[in-house]
Amino acid sequence: MIISVYIPATSANMGPGFDCMGIALDLWNELHIELADDIQIDIEGFGEDFLPRDETNLVVQCFRLLFDRCQRPFPGVHIKMVNRIPIAAGLGSSAAALVGGLLAANVLLDSPFTRAQILRFAVEDEGHPDNVAPAFLGGAVLAYLHEDGVTHVNLPLRDNFTFVAVTPSFPLLTETARSVLPPLVKREDAIFNMAHAGFLTAALTTGNVALLRKSLRDRLHQDARKSLIPAYDEVVAAALGAGAIGTVLSGAGPTLLSIVEGGPSSNHVAKAMVDAFAANEIVANAHVLAPASIGAYTHVRMKGVHHHG
Repeated sequence: MIISVYIPATSANMGPGFDCMGIALDLWNELHIELADDIQIDIEGFGEDFLPRDETNLVVQCFRLLFDRCQRPFPGVHIKMVNRIPIAAGLGSSAAALVGGLLAANVLLDSPFTRAQILRFAVEDEGHPDNVAPAFLGGAVLAYLHEDGVTHVNLPLRDNFTFVAVTPSFPLLTETARSVLPPLVKREDAIFNMAHAGFLTAALTTGNVALLRKSLRDRLHQDARKSLIPAYDEVVAAALGAGAIGTVLSGAGPTLLSIVEGGPSSNHVAKAMVDAFAANEIVANAHVLAPASIGAYTHVRMKGVHHHG
């Protein structure tokens, strides 16, 4: 039996929704997995030159976690990873590995856990739900982890928004990006973010572009983190100049995510952002992406059985 899992990229925070808001984007990683008596990992795409091919691989760790929870011996797995999501870039590559590994393991164990339980395991492992929840559920998601599980709600997105994700060619580890954040926030900054996260929720669900333009501001994490990204201000200004509604840090960065109304101008925005990085001698790659309306899904096929339809 071969299990295939398809998991979307995600962008967390979206400005003011720090650690509790994220969106799934139409860029997918694939895992093709079968149980075996040893561990073999084949990697294609991002990370093929440096991701571990042994039991330290995050997908294998997820398998072990689930087999341990079921008190079942973990024999081994053969995994083929097709990675289209850049790594350590703020586009949810580790959440994709977590969600994909847990979903595949659950299927191979005959689905002892509900989707809600799997989501909770993934969020507890990652520590915050802003990437895991949209990877799992699709769309734009508000989510919060508490003692009793994960409370989450999907925001019905208007279809007039396109997302431009521009990734400069240097990695930025989440730990580094977290380490620059101040331990305490001022009350007025907390209020500012609560208001703007509320505005953002309203703007995304109503399609109100004028409100969206005002709602992407944040005082809890972006100002501290932008020092880690050379040319941040220039790239944001270039995106606005090319017609973006606004630009935020994707997750912990270094990817910058611009929101654009409609499709055609998104290529201008992508080019302007890549050019602004290039003017600062930084190579960057752009992806123009629609939101992914569905989250991770699995497909099972029996080995050696071919259906011709």
